[in-house]
Amino acid sequence: MNLGFFTRLTLKVRITIFTLAIFLVSLWSLAYSAIRLFYPDMERLLSEKQFSMVSFIAAEVNEQLKHRLDSIREIGKEVTPEMVGDPKALQAVLERHPIFQSLFNGGTYITGTDGTAIASHPLSVARIGINYMDRDHIVAALKEGKTTIGRPVTGRMLPAPVFSMATPLLDPQGEVIGALVGVIDLSATNFLDKFVNNPYGTTGGYLLVAPQHRLIVAATDKSRIMETLPDPGVNPLTDRFVQGYEGSGIETNAHGVEELISARGVPVAGWYVAVSQPTASAFAPIHTMRQRILLSAILVTFLVVGLTWWLLSRLLAPMRAA
Repeated sequence: MNLGFFTRLTLKVRITIFTLAIFLVSLWSLAYSAIRLFYPDMERLLSEKQFSMVSFIAAEVNEQLKHRLDSIREIGKEVTPEMVGDPKALQAVLERHPIFQSLFNGGTYITGTDGTAIASHPLSVARIGINYMDRDHIVAALKEGKTTIGRPVTGRMLPAPVFSMATPLLDPQGEVIGALVGVIDLSATNFLDKFVNNPYGTTGGYLLVAPQHRLIVAATDKSRIMETLPDPGVNPLTDRFVQGYEGSGIETNAHGVEELISARGVPVAGWYVAVSQPTASAFAPIHTMRQRILLSAILVTFLVVGLTWWLLSRLLAPMRAA
């Protein structure tokens, strides 16, 4: 019945239908293929761009942390066994290096072998006489002879989130005689700000994470400092980053927003830097391209329909007259 109906159509209509059918199938197949083929490539390119940026930031953070660790080791070499019994001499060591003090906005201090502070700078932070043996970086310096970066904690004398670096003080025989500690106050202006303060794009941001403690050390959103990561199994991509994965992936955050996240390690501390951006913003160029392709296909479809009908009317006019 449909075929009979088709044969009753005029020649112009039949030619128009056949021509348009062939053209439209070709046009929309091309548009669909373009969207399907280009979307993964664009997604990969955007992920690579984001990962390249976070890699640069991670390398800079690593270099800054390493510089502070090297500085604290060098200053620690100035302390002799005789000074350990002379608090004034230890205080002088801390105070005669302004550049060293500028590296640690939370101050510096020296402890004895029992972990009690015996010299501190600035004196306004009353650390002298306070025992810090419960801190992991102090234990590593005094008991294991290691220079380490400690777990981010709330300061005992500074009521703010801080993390510290400690190095052992050694006598000529290599025995530990104390520890030199530098403190970074995360609530005040510090060297990490220039890396994480600026948002990524219009809606994205950075995180500096201590995966061994599942803690956020620094963030573009200051309210997230010292925030605990979700429990294992809640966010698979976060778990992969905690386990050492470096790369990009898509994950839905606690607020239900889908994000593109990239992470790169900071080897000197065992931390990682992550940058996240809502996929709606990250993939906006892809969505714009897809909309333009679809709009172009629709416009071309109407244009071809009109031109085909007009052209056939002109070409078949003599036949109708005959």
